Formats: sequence, C-alpha cells, structure tokens
Amino acid sequence: MKDQTLDIRQKTKDQKLNTWVLSLFVLFISRLFIPTYAFSQELIPFNEEIKSPRYAIGVILPLSGKYAGFGEDALKGVLLAAGVFDRDADMPVEVIVKDSKDDPYITSSAVTELAADSRVMAIIGPMLSITASEAAKRAQELKIPIITLSQKEGLPQTGRYVFRNFLTQSMQARVVARFAANVLKFKRFAIFYPDNPYGKGLAVPFKDEVRKNGGEVVAEGMYSEGQADFGHDIKKLFKVSETEKKEGRRTIKSFNPALSVDALYIPDYFDTVSLIVPNLAYFNIKGVKLLGSNGWNSQKLAELGGKYVEGSIFADGFFLRSTRYETRLFADRFIKTYGIQAGILGAEAFDASSMTINLLREGKKNREAITDGLARLRYFKGATGNITFDAEGDAIKELFILTIINGEIVQIN
Repeated sequence: MKDQTLDIRQKTKDQKLNTWVLSLFVLFISRLFIPTYAFSQELIPFNEEIKSPRYAIGVILPLSGKYAGFGEDALKGVLLAAGVFDRDADMPVEVIVKDSKDDPYITSSAVTELAADSRVMAIIGPMLSITASEAAKRAQELKIPIITLSQKEGLPQTGRYVFRNFLTQSMQARVVARFAANVLKFKRFAIFYPDNPYGKGLAVPFKDEVRKNGGEVVAEGMYSEGQADFGHDIKKLFKVSETEKKEGRRTIKSFNPALSVDALYIPDYFDTVSLIVPNLAYFNIKGVKLLGSNGWNSQKLAELGGKYVEGSIFADGFFLRSTRYETRLFADRFIKTYGIQAGILGAEAFDASSMTINLLREGKKNREAITDGLARLRYFKGATGNITFDAEGDAIKELFILTIINGEIVQIN
C-alpha cells in the first residue's frame, strides 16, 4: 500500500452493514498489536460491491507512533458523527482517513491527496502542533476547508479556509479568569504555575484576562516540572513568616502569611495539584479560592486532594456527566458504540465532523459553500457546547465550568 488510507462506505443493506461493522471492530482490536497497518486492504472485500456515496470528508490524525492513542480517540468521534454504524443515516458520507505519522511533510502530502479527490468536501484534523501548521497552509493554498483539532495558537489566522474546533490554553484560562472576576467578584489573584509550556501557556492569558476584567495579579510563583516538595515556594509566594515557641520539650511552629488574595490559580494536572494544595492549610493560608485548568478535571483530584480541593473552580471543553442534552446524547451513543467512555478528543472530532455533515445535509455541496457555511455557523448544538466560529475561524463556545462538591466533580454553569 502506498499510504495508510481508510475508506469507510456506508452499507445500505443490513447484512453488509453488520459485516462491515464487525470488520471495523476487529480492525480496531488488531491495531493494538500491529504497529504498521494498512486499513484499505482489510476492508476492500467488503467495499467492492458497495456504491460509493457522492460526498466524503477527509481525516488526518496520528494513527501510529506515541500519539496514536489520541488519534484513535478522535477517529472514533468522526466515525460516530459520520453515521457509519447507523444503517438509517440520512446523509451517507465516505470517511477517508490518513495517518499524519507526526510528520509535517507527510501531513502536507495527505492534504494534497485529499484535495485531489473531488468528493472530499472538508478535512478534519490534524491535532499535533508540529503537523497542524503545514496542514493549514496547504489547505489554504488548495482552497479546501479544514477544521483543525490543535491547540497551536494563531492557527485559524492562516486563511479563510482554516478553522479550529479545539480547546486552547488561552480559551480556558480566560474563561476561569472572567468567572472569578465577574461572577465571584474577586479582585486580587496569585498564580502558581509549572515551568513548562502548559503552565506558561495558561498563566499568561489568565493574567491578561484578570487585568481586562478589573482585577490584579499581585503575586506569581513558578516551580520546576516534576517537583514534589512545594513548601518553600508556597512560603515565598505568600510571604509567610515563621515563629517558634517552646511548650515543655516541644517546639511549636506558627505561620503568618503577609500576602492576602481572593484566589490562587494553579494551571497544572491533578497529581501535582494534590501535592501543592495541602501546603496552604499547613502554612495557615486561609480564605483563598483555588482556581485551576482542564488538568484538574479528573475524579482522582477529588480523591487525592480531599477536603483541600472542595469548592475549587476549573474549566474544561468537555464534561462527561454534563446535563446538556447534546452532550448526554453523544456520551450515550459513544459508550453504546465503543463500550468505553468518551473524552474531549472524541467529542471535539465528533462536533467538527457533525457540523460539516450538517452543512451537506442543508445542501451546501461544494467546498466554497462548506467554507462559507462554517464561517457563518452560529450556535451549532454540539457535544462540547453551542459552537460559533469567530471572524478568524476559531470556535467560540461556553466551556464547562466545574467545581468539587462532597468529593464529586459537578458542573456549575
């Protein structure tokens, strides 16, 4: 095989559909054990007698290498949206999937190949920053709409054919900052973040949004990635003084923080956060609301952090237990189809595919019409929220604002 391309054609007859679905599940299982694969050969015997749909969507994802698991999660969302498991789907489309292999050149070539197929109305992906820029540039040159699934900042500014439907660091940091400033009415903030791209990428827009909403970041602290002891850094951040007094043979320490803030923003993952937050109580730092990032959205945070993370506020682009109808519908369909719970990658890819297929359903059946339709999209009801693309092509949506109550993560907006 010259490339690793998966052509998925919907079956119109029940027997063929059932056979194809079975073959796809076998294929997913075999992928766990076969590092090099060619999807086309496995499916050709089932596809030869099938009349091809008139329209297709292209998908470019990492399906080999260390990010293959992420690519497979997103692919599940695409297949679900395309209705390949639904014999009654009203808009049959072909899904043509190519492996980006974490390589910009291969990704750019994949865009070229997909654009050469006149049936392909749009491309979903890629997701890695190293491949997303090249894909966006090539799609813009070839005038084929592409909805990227990458956090890379500035990606939609490549041109009018480039869109992004994915949670960015700036998006989530600004949402938490606005909520704290406008809803909770906080004015004074501190930031404690890791010395890595994730921490810095969240701390900078958080600080900027606090300032825009009338607040002030009065203290900042940074710690090393992989650090386990945070006592010294917390003392320094909150300007904690220490006194000692003797009680018999015992020496009693007391701590007095000189810095007073309404909230402390810690943009990191749950395992590190659970090591940081007990230090606040130890050093007598009281009345400080904890704010976090999507790395907090794990039930393990509630288990590891216990009472110290109760009432904390953080945001994410997807919440599995949301009561939103569209989110619940997606989550239920996903687990019924695959037997596992959905995550943000599958949800974002599902929405990107769904909005494209919905435009086809509305009669927008060429690339220019799809591009215009995406640009004018308003409040599309997706699994990740009500989606609108801004003037630059970035998806704007209300994120899921979360807290922890009695040891459970719940949505509060």
